[in-house]
Formats: sequence, C-alpha cells, structure tokens
Amino acid sequence: MIQRIEVRKGESIPEDIVWRSTLDDRYTVKVVRIAPYRGELSISEESEGDHVIYKQEVALMYDALFVTDADDVSEWQRIAMEFADSRK
Repeated sequence: MIQRIEVRKGESIPEDIVWRSTLDDRYTVKVVRIAPYRGELSISEESEGDHVIYKQEVALMYDALFVTDADDVSEWQRIAMEFADSRK
C-alpha cells in the first residue's frame, strides 16, 4: 500500500525511522532513511537535552524496506559503542 503524505508550508516531513535503540541507558541511537539504500545514524544524549551529538551516514542493505538487515544492525551497534566508549 502506498501512502500519500501531504506537507503544508512550515510543516516538517515525518522521519522514516529504520531502527532505534538505547545504549547504556544514556544514549538514544537511531537510523533514519535519507535516500534509497542510505541512512543517517544519529546519537543523542538525555543529559544534553536529547540534542543530536553525533551523526554519520550509513548504508541500508536491501534498502530495509520491510525489516532491517542483521549485518546493518551489527554495524550500527559497533559505531554507537565506539562513540560511547570514546566519551568515557
């Protein structure tokens, strides 16, 4: 089913969240689709007012149309853990 979304001037387009997770009860990590087969991984921290403190473009294997690929999730987790470890 194709869903049509109308956006009026001044409104924002809803995010196409592919994956979201919490790391160390401190960071929110999510991947948002930005183009076919491309996503943006962002990390926000509760103590920073949930503002994004890190962003990185990532691949979406198979375009993640129905479910995320396990290899993609493993890579995103690795990126997030490396970031968190660098802030200790």
